[in-house]
Amino acid sequence: MKFSVIIVSLNAGDKLIKTVNSALSQKDVEFEIVIKDGHSKDGSLDAVRLLNDRRIRLFEQDDTGIYDGMNQAITHAEGDFFIFMNCGDYFYDESVLARFAEVAVKNGFNESPDLGASSDKPEGLAASRPFIFYGSRYSRLTGNVEHISPKITPLVCYRNIPCHQAILYSRDNFEKRLYRPEYKVRADYEHFLWSVLKNNAKTVYVDHPVCIYEGGGYSESPKAIKRSAEEHKEITHMYLTKWQLFYCRLYMIVTLQPLRKRLASGKLSGLYNSFLRRLYHGG
Repeated sequence: MKFSVIIVSLNAGDKLIKTVNSALSQKDVEFEIVIKDGHSKDGSLDAVRLLNDRRIRLFEQDDTGIYDGMNQAITHAEGDFFIFMNCGDYFYDESVLARFAEVAVKNGFNESPDLGASSDKPEGLAASRPFIFYGSRYSRLTGNVEHISPKITPLVCYRNIPCHQAILYSRDNFEKRLYRPEYKVRADYEHFLWSVLKNNAKTVYVDHPVCIYEGGGYSESPKAIKRSAEEHKEITHMYLTKWQLFYCRLYMIVTLQPLRKRLASGKLSGLYNSFLRRLYHGG
């Protein structure tokens, strides 16, 4: 079983090498690091080249945005599983990929000896249904592990899916289609809903943090937040029924979603996430 750690970069400064070093710290698994760079001019690639590590595959190509860059990287990736890490984000510990490998085997992935990136017609459970393995994230902004639901329901799809840095996708999630780069903020969200609700991907929760999430990037700027809301509305109308949308909106009102959002990011974020931990996992 091989993992592809995909990093899209453009003038990322020392964030790129720090993210690469975090990936290189992973133990007891086979992996590659695929870096798709949009022709950086800040010297950030020099530090990567100096590593001279055979596990790093670096290529430069123009793109129209981060999701176009992620699509380009996918075409170069050779792993059975993909994880997309932003520059400035790190793996939670050195055993993340090994932990996911164990869970994948327990869930039937790689049952067939012919299964893999090079198989023309793989057999077995993993060939019949794509996998999405995911966990929680540690936020550097709040200083807390932000817990996520262990079950992906239409309500979770509407309000709070895992971030892509905390998801490992089996490569067959991208065989039928890639990200839709016309969505500038939520292409990963749209692809996740398509994978789960249309492409019959099997979601498996792993009860351990996957990444240390930087936050505060473009997607959280005022301009991006407005566009995100517009794209969310369009995407949810594509994948959820009218009754599901009605229920989700009613749930958000009844459970005081604006207040919960402030609690999740404010001084009481630790208490709020401890409550979520007990709610989702009973401890």
